Formats: sequence, structure tokens, C-alpha cells
Amino acid sequence: MATKRPNGGSGSNGGNDIKRLARELAPEERDEPLDEDFQFALRELLDTYKPVLEEDLKRAQSPDALIKEALANPPSCEEEFAYAQNLFARFTSEEVAMRLLPAAAREIVGPVDRWRWCLLHLRCCLVFGWLLCRSPRTFRAAIYYLYRYWRCVREVLGAPVANPPTPAEREDFATLVKSLAAAYRPYLTDQLASAEFPAGLADEVFAGRLDCFEGAEAQVAILDRFLTTDTAPALLGKELLARHRQDPFFWFCRCWCLCAIRFGCCLARARTLRDAFRCLRAYRRCLRECFRPLHCAITAPAGCVRGYTDIVPGRILEPVTGDADGYTFARYVIEVRDPSGDLLSGVVVYPNGVGAPDAAATQGNFVVSGGTLGWIDTKKCAIDAGVDLLTSTTFGVTLRVFATDGSELAPPCTTTFSLSVNEVYIKRVSTPWSVNYPDPDEPLRVADSAAAALATAGGTMHVRGAANVYGCEGEKIREYTIWAIPDPGFTFPQPLPYTAVAPGFDWTMVRHIEFAPLTIAQPSGPPITYTADQVRAKNVLDGDPSPTVLTGIWGSRLECICTAVDMTIVCSCWNVPSLNPSAFNSVPLGSGKYTFLLQVIDTGGNTFYDVQRVWVDNHAIQAAIAGIGGLTPCADLYTQNPSNMFKTVSVQGTAWDALIVPADLTQPTSDNFHHYTVQFQKQGAAGWVTLIDSPSPVPARPLPVGTGVLTPWNLQTVDAATNPLMLPADQLLLPGQECTYIVKLEVWDRTVVNEATVHYDWKLFPIKIINGPEPGP
Repeated sequence: MATKRPNGGSGSNGGNDIKRLARELAPEERDEPLDEDFQFALRELLDTYKPVLEEDLKRAQSPDALIKEALANPPSCEEEFAYAQNLFARFTSEEVAMRLLPAAAREIVGPVDRWRWCLLHLRCCLVFGWLLCRSPRTFRAAIYYLYRYWRCVREVLGAPVANPPTPAEREDFATLVKSLAAAYRPYLTDQLASAEFPAGLADEVFAGRLDCFEGAEAQVAILDRFLTTDTAPALLGKELLARHRQDPFFWFCRCWCLCAIRFGCCLARARTLRDAFRCLRAYRRCLRECFRPLHCAITAPAGCVRGYTDIVPGRILEPVTGDADGYTFARYVIEVRDPSGDLLSGVVVYPNGVGAPDAAATQGNFVVSGGTLGWIDTKKCAIDAGVDLLTSTTFGVTLRVFATDGSELAPPCTTTFSLSVNEVYIKRVSTPWSVNYPDPDEPLRVADSAAAALATAGGTMHVRGAANVYGCEGEKIREYTIWAIPDPGFTFPQPLPYTAVAPGFDWTMVRHIEFAPLTIAQPSGPPITYTADQVRAKNVLDGDPSPTVLTGIWGSRLECICTAVDMTIVCSCWNVPSLNPSAFNSVPLGSGKYTFLLQVIDTGGNTFYDVQRVWVDNHAIQAAIAGIGGLTPCADLYTQNPSNMFKTVSVQGTAWDALIVPADLTQPTSDNFHHYTVQFQKQGAAGWVTLIDSPSPVPARPLPVGTGVLTPWNLQTVDAATNPLMLPADQLLLPGQECTYIVKLEVWDRTVVNEATVHYDWKLFPIKIINGPEPGP
């Protein structure tokens, strides 16, 4: 009779059988001890399967009963899930869980009350792995099992999914689906590649490199990629996560769950009890590995880095992913050094308790396994690195992990990345300036000062700025385009980097430049064909030291090298490709509010953008003198009325500049009228006498263009006898004297036209003035 061992189970023969099984294992599997705790767990596993095997044995003895049962119970998803839950209910007890843990681990984790929340969801993990791997399924089927797993975890942890799910719950599950899709993608890509390029697979079979174990780890790899700390907020929900992430066992629980999923997957593929035995050994070995000491790893960033604009508004952030874990974990810090090796401050954003960016955090306070450790502000890195970027764009990253006793993991984990630098901006349109040009809503100003007045522009103009891409190996400018886009509300958004835009029907292409091979005629000899790289090297649009003209057109320029030979200067000259400055004619645009869009595309197909808001004014000034005192040109104008009193007459006419946007009286943009003057000059006089210099148009706003009073004119001003204004004698008339006077109207607005002047017009009006009383009737 077999001797009863502690905790139940068979006697020595059973132990010998287990040892014989162990000898059949591969050498790398034999290190897992076959102690009493393992044998207890194995017996529990076998007892889990025993009722299932006994039921199937009964069915095998009665085909009629099997047929009847099968017909009465069609396949059901609910039945499958319930079957899995019942199958593993016994094996996920507290006693089995504790005895599977290594002895040293039990001392670390302490009483089960401290981590029961973790234990509660292990059955969900085991069932998820078992259902997912039972038979070859589609990715869509995996999503269904993910749904059951998600519901199971939330239910056992006391936060069941609502029926129907709340908007927040729907969003969480959608996030999990996206994460699983990302985890599946490498597997599917590899399968597709094998199917499309099968050459060599037959030889692998013949050589024994491809057998029945092929792909056994693929499903495990998918789950490892999926079940990271980044998916925890969506899996548990933010409230549950915030409650448990502070727990020192949070990382271990994630590791334990992964082991349980792997175990369930292994059992689903087990064909015999010997396979189940192997699964249990692998499960226990996996748990032992969960209790690794302090550990770090950096999986990203690496290579070429650009950053993302949709993580935190107003910042360009690049995720740092990897591990900072271990059973003695306390905290971690991420250090970033510029190309000169100088430590940068304030460039790292750490995650909070639910994995979201926390700008106030100064270190990582939560365990991260295969997830996001933080984010690097690449924009601030570039600014702080300054001129160092001209010689190198390689930054260093160091991950330092600290234990609860204050000690630090040595050596720390390190990586490097190259920052993709793009200088893409519009600084000037015509002569006005964009002072804070990184701001998409920054208006143009008349000077490079935030205190300068807002500006309008018209006529022919250059667009100046920068269009330069460098930093990562092989990243160079391929082409750029500038469009003028009607934008009545100045609301056209600056496109995000790495996105495409489709030009609208009303967009006007200002310039399109491609950097391609060019053949250039030479002063002598045959033409030279320059490669695209040579063309780029001769035309770097980096805006340094002053904004570069972006509206150039391809041409050539002469380059020479001169050397002294026997006291004689000898020069060799040749033509090279050159983007020669060329202005854009804005007149066809008319007048209105336009957003100028600069798009740069590099050789990798990446796109970068900048926008500039521009008030375009191509309205001509309207200047006209309609009459003086109601008289037409060259008529006789008496200075006095029949009663010998000096008269005041009106100079009538138009001094007008149309609004850029009708009904918009905003100054000095839509209403950029500057001033007008009315002057007179006696025929033969040396100068002019100003009657008015007014900043207001005639007729006054908001009246439409028409005729109004430009200025009153007291004709006593030309009387030499009184001379009230003390004018020069050559501008005056003696009593009874008459002479022709010229009245001149000049009108200006504030718009910069053709980068040289402003809108301006003038008119002359001759009138004969007689210094005497007007004849009576």
C-alpha cells in the first residue's frame, strides 16, 4: 500500500514516474526541481483533467449517447467560456498558487492577503491563453477572446463592465483591440512573407530545421508584445489601475499573468498528459524568472527619431520604451545628453499612475515592463543643443534604475538616437516679418519686432524662410511647394508632420521646386550634369544667416577658384545649379486673407509644414478731385463774394482705399488707409502749400466709394494784402490780380507693394483764381 505523502497524492511510485518523465526532457528543461510542491501542483492539474477524461471515456463507450448529446448541444461561445472557467477553477486556488511560487519568492511576497487582487485575475489569464491557442483561429476570433478576457478581469476585480458598456469602457476596449492588432502585425507579416517567398522552405524540412514545433513560440511572442504596462489602463480601467499600480507587486502580477497565459496556451496545445507535465514545468520556471532582481532595458528610441505632435499639445515628444522593474524596484530616471555630451534638463516627461504624461513628474515612480518609460521633448532637445546640431544630431539616453535600499543598478541601460532636424518655416512674405514664426497664427509685422504694427502686402513679392531637412542618415530634401490658400477666417490649420495634404481647387501654387539631376551649360566646353545630391549641396535653404528666398527658380551661377601661379592669378570658373531669386506676382489673387502653406518632402517621403497668415491687398488707390467750390477745371474762382467778404470753398473729390475684407474696419489690416494731402501752388511758385493732411478716407467709413469734401479752402490765404498764413510772396495775389493755381491731391495706404513702395495715386486740378469780389447778378 502506498504511503500517503504530505498534502495528498500518490506515493513513491508516482514520484519515480515523475523522475522518469524528467529524464526524457530536453537538457535545458531539467533544471526545474521536481520537489513536493511541484508534485502537489501536478496532482492538482491531473485532478483537473480527470473528470474531463472520465466523461469522454463514457462517451466513447456509448456512440448513441454521444450522438444524442452532440445534437442536443450545438457549439456555443458561452458554453466554451464556462467550460474553460470550470476546468481551471481547482487549479487556480490559493494553495496551488503559493506552492508553485519558488520558496524565496514566498518570503518576498508575504501573506496572500497583500496580493489577493493579483491572484483573483490569474484564472482569467489562464483561460484567455487556453481559449486563444486551442486551435488555429483568425485575428478576428482573437478579438472576441480578448473581449471575454477584458470582461473577466474587470469582473473579478470588482469593476464589472456595464451593460451596455459606457463610452469610457468602449474606448478602453477599442484601445486594447488596437494594441493587440499592433502585437499581431509582426506575426502576420512574417507569415505573409513565408507564403509569398516559399523558396528554401522545402530544404529546411529536409534539413530538419522545420518540424512540428515550428511556430510554437509565435503566439507567446504576440502576447508578450500585447500585455505590456501600457495596456494596463485599458485592461483594468483607470480607477483600478490607480489603486493597484502603487502596489509593489504590480510588476510581478503582470509577469505572473503572462506566465499564466503562456501556461494556458501550452495546455491548449497539449496532446497528452506528458505534454501537460511539460507545460507545468515551463509555467513554474516562468514564475521563477518573474522574481528577477533589478532590471532595465531600452527598446526605443533608436535610429532616426522625429517625435510626435499628438501626445501633448504644443510639444513634440518621442516615447522611451523598455523595462524598469525587479522585486526591489523603487524608481528610475532618464537622462538625455546632447551631441557634445552635455546633460539636458527638462527634456523628459514621465508617466503618472495610469501611464499618461505628467509634466510635473521628475522621475519614474512606477514599474514599467515592455511599456513606455517616458517621453523625450525633441523640440526642446534641438533648441537646447543649439549650434551642436550643426556637427552632429546624435543624442544619448541613459536609464538609471534604483532599488528600495537606495542602490543603483549597474551598469545603467543606454541607447542613442539621431534627431531628424527640419528647418521648415516662412519668415517673411514680401518685406513684412513673422516675428514668432513657429506660431501658425502669427501675423506679419512691418518690422522684426513684436511691437511693430501689423502689415499688409501686395504686388510682386518673395517668400523667405527655410526649407532644409537633415540629421538622420539619408534624410534630405526632395521637393518643396508653396501655396496661397484663401482663408477668410485665418483658420486653415497647419498640417501635422508626416501627413499628406490634397490641394484645394482654389489654392494657388506659388512655387514648386524639385531637387533632381540638372544639366547646366558652361562658359566653355560641354554642359555638366549635376546629381540630385550635388544640386542640394549647392542650394541649402537653411535660412542662415538671413531668411532664404523660397520663391526662386532654377538657373545657374558662376563659381570660380583662383590660384597664384608664378605671380599670376589663374581662375577656373564654371556654372553650377542655382535657385535664383524670383518674385511671385500676387495681383491675380486679388485682395483678401490668405494663408501661405509651405510643404517640404524629404527623400524618405516624410512631409513637414509651416503656414503664414497674410493680408493680401491689391486694391488700387482711388484719388480724384471732382471740383472746387462747385467749379470745373480752369474756371474762374473769385476770392470774395459780391459783398467783399473772402469766401471759403470746398475741394470736393475722392481719397479712398477699399477695405481688404468688405465691412471689416480693422486697422491697420483690412482698413490700411494711411493718409491723403491736398496742396496748392500758384503758377510759377517754387513750392506747395498744404491745405490738409488727413488720416481719414473721403468719403468717411463706412460709406461706399463716392465723392465728398476733401478740405475746405479759405481763399483769403492767397491774398497778399492780408497774408494770414504768412506764405511766400510767389504764392500770393495782389488785390485785383489773377493767376492759375494747381491743386494737387495725393493718397497713400500702408500696403507694401512690390517690396519697394506702397499704394499711391495723385491728381491735379487747375483753377484760375481772381483776387477780388465776384461780380453780382
